[in-house]
Amino acid sequence: MYSPSESRRPFFLTASLVAAALLSAALWLADLSYSPKAVPYQRPVRVSSGGVRGTLDAVLKAEGLDNSARHRISTLLRGKLDPRRLRPQDTYTVAFSTWGKMLSLSITKDLKQYFISPAAGGALQLAVLPVGTSSASKLASGVIKTSLWEAMSAEGVPPAVILDYADIFSWSVDFLTEVRGGDRWVLAWTQDSDPSGRLVSQRITAARYEGAETGRNTAAWHAGNYYDEKGDSLRSMFLRAPLHYRRISSYFSNRRYHPVLKYFRPHHGIDYAAPKGTPVSAVADGTVTFAGWKGGNGNLVVLRHAAGYETTYGHLSRYARGIKKGRRVGQGDVIAYVGSTGLSSGPHLDFRIKLNGKPLNFIKIKYRSASGVSGNAKAAVQAAIKNLP
Repeated sequence: MYSPSESRRPFFLTASLVAAALLSAALWLADLSYSPKAVPYQRPVRVSSGGVRGTLDAVLKAEGLDNSARHRISTLLRGKLDPRRLRPQDTYTVAFSTWGKMLSLSITKDLKQYFISPAAGGALQLAVLPVGTSSASKLASGVIKTSLWEAMSAEGVPPAVILDYADIFSWSVDFLTEVRGGDRWVLAWTQDSDPSGRLVSQRITAARYEGAETGRNTAAWHAGNYYDEKGDSLRSMFLRAPLHYRRISSYFSNRRYHPVLKYFRPHHGIDYAAPKGTPVSAVADGTVTFAGWKGGNGNLVVLRHAAGYETTYGHLSRYARGIKKGRRVGQGDVIAYVGSTGLSSGPHLDFRIKLNGKPLNFIKIKYRSASGVSGNAKAAVQAAIKNLP
């Protein structure tokens, strides 16, 4: 745990701290265009550093900076960095001269270093410098016994990477219902770290899932998107489902017994059982054509999509903020929340899709790729997938 009193202990010019202070001074002196009247460099005798716990003002006060100095620093950072929004993982380093004058202050946040140093006339100057990162390549594979999460966790795959893997294949694999024991997975990813070793980003570069239920599924990253070995985008025109559901309580049917009306009639939709308040997402980019009460459907949202498709979302408890007729929504945007309004025997989503006015069975709609790559881009994707073990 960081303690300001501990950080103020002199280090008596140990080699590492002198090197850090000299580096900071070198960065400042190198930017002569920023401060043409730079003051002479003074060797520090005390350097303190640590994570920003609490506010920056409180940390600097504990380091011995008076009200005037802290106010000038706050003024200098205004519009560049909010001192009140720093976190313990954000770090600072402050260097002092023999008589206790601040020689420099460095704050590192979000891969930027905010370097403050004296200028001529007693003023302070600020330089914002990028923080370099180091990249490492990772590879993991395994066989599923119970779930994808447990299998990947056992091989040391970070939680964020597991979630990204599931998202990449979310248009072609339902990891809630289609996972079987013996299914195989493999993925390669890169992770970037800052100079302190803190992980700042992760990205899957190639992946494969081979399942008894799902068949072979592949993915490789290229220019901000993922593609399979055929060069088709893994982003489908439609999501696999409009929500995270517990089970399907009623399927598409031309003769289904209605639980409330107590007689048989067509049910040209899918009922997804889920707790009240579960977020409901648009399965594709589209425009809201209706949002309101619709008889037995209760609260209903209707979306119009490209190529003549239309989807409806019924029995909702409420709508997401801003959802009204004419509103554009993107695939995956939350549009409403599960409820049990209208003719309903319990909380669920009644989801329906039509093509040019004709009802379709959503579960049987074939995967439709949103785009694709060819030529060198396709070759690069295929090579990345082929290099997986």
